[in-house]
Amino acid sequence: MNKKIVKGVRSLLLAGALAVSSNVTTAAEILVVDEGGRLSGGGWTTLFQDTFGDTLTVISSWGSAPTDMSAYDVVWDGGFSSNPGATVAQNVIDFVNGGGGFYGQTERPCCETHNAWVQSIFMELTGDTAMQFGGAGDSPSGATGTFLTPDTTILIEPNDIRSTTFDISAPGQLFVSDPSKVFAAQVADNGFNIGVAYATSDLVNNAGRIVTISDIDWLSGISDDEARALENIRSFLLAGESLPPGCGQNPNLPECQNPGEPGIPMPEPSTLAALALGLLGFRMVKRRK
Repeated sequence: MNKKIVKGVRSLLLAGALAVSSNVTTAAEILVVDEGGRLSGGGWTTLFQDTFGDTLTVISSWGSAPTDMSAYDVVWDGGFSSNPGATVAQNVIDFVNGGGGFYGQTERPCCETHNAWVQSIFMELTGDTAMQFGGAGDSPSGATGTFLTPDTTILIEPNDIRSTTFDISAPGQLFVSDPSKVFAAQVADNGFNIGVAYATSDLVNNAGRIVTISDIDWLSGISDDEARALENIRSFLLAGESLPPGCGQNPNLPECQNPGEPGIPMPEPSTLAALALGLLGFRMVKRRK
């Protein structure tokens, strides 16, 4: 093959590779509220710090959390028995409305005070006034937790975790009006919904992302499957960018397009890679002529 063509191949393939790699998640700044010490003691902090490369600010109480959390990409709630109060809840809501990702910890009947606090945050952000976190007693099922099978982002990116399981111990019930937001459950008779996730377009202000799983015990002693699931949750929460009003419901509005190019959406990385290969083919055909 002509050396110039080889050089062209390399250049275009590099352009495609760079386009694809633009979606790779970088290290994040995460505020960790580890009230019960479960995250530091269970391997969670090691996974996020050493494997994912994140910078963690670990505090032992919501009382130590800053009012303005905008310096962080994700706020991870490791509490399960406290009631941090309405002011802190509003601070979390403001953080999510600014494009942040929030993981709220829910639990079994031991911890209804904290369940209600997390519920108040999710209710405000989603507009689902019928949701109920906890309040249903202990699960009558002894089934383990299973990630479900819908083709949704949190279940397939960057890992396909559908139908994989995770260890739980007496989870609480999560009732939400839209069952499509449930991504984990006890798949058995009388099993509880134990994981819900809301993307940017699911939230009333079209900003941020939120997740809860109703058992702190799954973060104690993390298996390989659980590590992959946590990587997905992390990736999902980091994608909670702030959107212009209305863009979650209608991304084709002119104001929702690529800034500086009204009406022209930003091409997907795969599209850019295909374009690069198409240009390569055109160039080779032209040269043969």
